[in-house]
Amino acid sequence: MALRTLTLLVAALVAGCGNSGGRAKPPAEIPDLVVVVTADLATTPSDFSLTDFSVPVNSSTDMAQMTCGKATYQGKQSPAALLVVLDRSDSMADNNKWVFASQAIVQALDSDVFDTMYVGLYAAPSGNVNGPQCIFNLPVACQAPPFPQIDLKLSGLLKSGDNMGVRHDVKAWLGNNAPGGGGLGDASPLYNAIQAALLSLQGFKLPGGKRMLFVVTDGTISCNQLSKPARPGFPDCNGCTVDWEHPNNIVALLQAANKDPQNPVETFVVGVPGADTYDPKGCDFPPYHMRAALSALAAAGSPANIPANCTGKTFAQNSPDPQVSCHFDLTQNNFKPQALADAITAVRGKVLGCTFELPQVDGGVVDKDLVNVKHTIGGVTVDLKRRMDPKNACLMPGCWDYSKDGKVELIGKACTDIQAANNPKVEITLGCPTIIG
Repeated sequence: MALRTLTLLVAALVAGCGNSGGRAKPPAEIPDLVVVVTADLATTPSDFSLTDFSVPVNSSTDMAQMTCGKATYQGKQSPAALLVVLDRSDSMADNNKWVFASQAIVQALDSDVFDTMYVGLYAAPSGNVNGPQCIFNLPVACQAPPFPQIDLKLSGLLKSGDNMGVRHDVKAWLGNNAPGGGGLGDASPLYNAIQAALLSLQGFKLPGGKRMLFVVTDGTISCNQLSKPARPGFPDCNGCTVDWEHPNNIVALLQAANKDPQNPVETFVVGVPGADTYDPKGCDFPPYHMRAALSALAAAGSPANIPANCTGKTFAQNSPDPQVSCHFDLTQNNFKPQALADAITAVRGKVLGCTFELPQVDGGVVDKDLVNVKHTIGGVTVDLKRRMDPKNACLMPGCWDYSKDGKVELIGKACTDIQAANNPKVEITLGCPTIIG
């Protein structure tokens, strides 16, 4: 017997991919979707009915997401450059500080989140110079190089284990060089190092980008006796009247760079063991609390990104150690490579924030009602809803919305989660109606 077929037309009210008006359409405005069901009556059970065929339709627009075309892009942020300034004084050879710092820098920069960033390395001192008359012009390790040892370059996909690329170059330089310049004492020309690093970073062409300086030091800022023109400083026990650097000299440098109208720089400071000294006589260490000094440097270098409750925002010689440091303080029995690596990653998250560019598409215009966002942290993917109320802080759960300049901005918990994560991933999907919540 010839096969007989029956075509059943089932109308289902669902959100279609053509939804292009407003954040969400009420049910009366949602277009019909015609679903064609073809049944072979020769093989179809006699008790077949429409109840055997169901269309999953609900208010969350699952059908729309299932049926519309999609294109997913990895979220991209503003271009950014990170220059690491590493203290290379003799004391960094003690207690594996140089080894741990080197491991942490390489580990952090190998994270995927740095693939789209420019990174480089500057280390000082790099050699000896003739010392001041107060120490009979004996050689001191006060030389600060004019340029970074590893110039700023785009990280790309190559990691430190590959045979080329900037990450490879950073790792190779750290592995082939040791701390110390071999001169008299434990000299640390941090003022000149930061000054040179800032000039390199601000001179780097990065239109519309973010510039970050990341300073790692074990304290004892010296070499100020050689400054020309002379800068304020503190005396040591060798008869040198201003050899210990006055921290406010560096504060002024960092404040000017941070407020620069053309190429502002966000500077972050890490104190590793040794950066917690105090010698009231100024013989072996500066006659001020080093934790207080570094805290003030951090507050000047990136005031928008220091802890809200930090207590060492300004410096005076009699300033005590801060109860809550403004810098990354790894002097309190908490110095490990992972802790320093986490600090470097945190800097990136703080400066770049939670704003992402909309993908570039053919035709150049993205329909903002057909955009969805999700993030992946620790292998767990979360689909984020665009907030319905612009006043919603999205403390739980997180959400997203458009910023004033039309970019995708993660809000509330979604933002804090990716800033705290070591290797977060944000994806932007185009082509399906935006899920509102």
